[in-house]
Amino acid sequence: HDLIFITGGYPAGRPMYAFRPGASGDISLKAGEETNAFLAWKTAKGSPYTPTPVVYGDLLYAAADNGVFSAYDAKTGALLYQERLPSSFSASPVAADGKIYVPSEDGDVYVVKAGPKFELLSTNPMGEALMATPAVSDGTLFVRSQSYLYAIREGARAATGKGAK
Repeated sequence: HDLIFITGGYPAGRPMYAFRPGASGDISLKAGEETNAFLAWKTAKGSPYTPTPVVYGDLLYAAADNGVFSAYDAKTGALLYQERLPSSFSASPVAADGKIYVPSEDGDVYVVKAGPKFELLSTNPMGEALMATPAVSDGTLFVRSQSYLYAIREGARAATGKGAK
């Protein structure tokens, strides 16, 4: 959407910002301004401390460290929904195939339907804390726990053999 999204940092819950590229010099807001030529939008709070939000389609999805999962209109910053998932998050969500995959510190991967209304499609227990952001490549979701690397793909067979974990 030709925007630069700025989030995170200490303390948790700070604002999120969407900037238009090309700024230089002092771009701070003047008294009474909500936006200017470079600031497209900002939230009052809701920025995650550790996970990085993901833009997928027209929406920005953010999983906050404390378990709050939010969706915003990426162009305007309008909050579409905010739901609490029963965990905490360090890894960032990833998106593919119309779904947002949200790995948790409790070892579950939450699968949320992409779109303006919250719909939890499934909760997938992986058995160990998930602190690393998953990767998606060629229809395969790669998830790393503390001891294992999982490659999850529709119709895939389990890996076997020496050294497979």
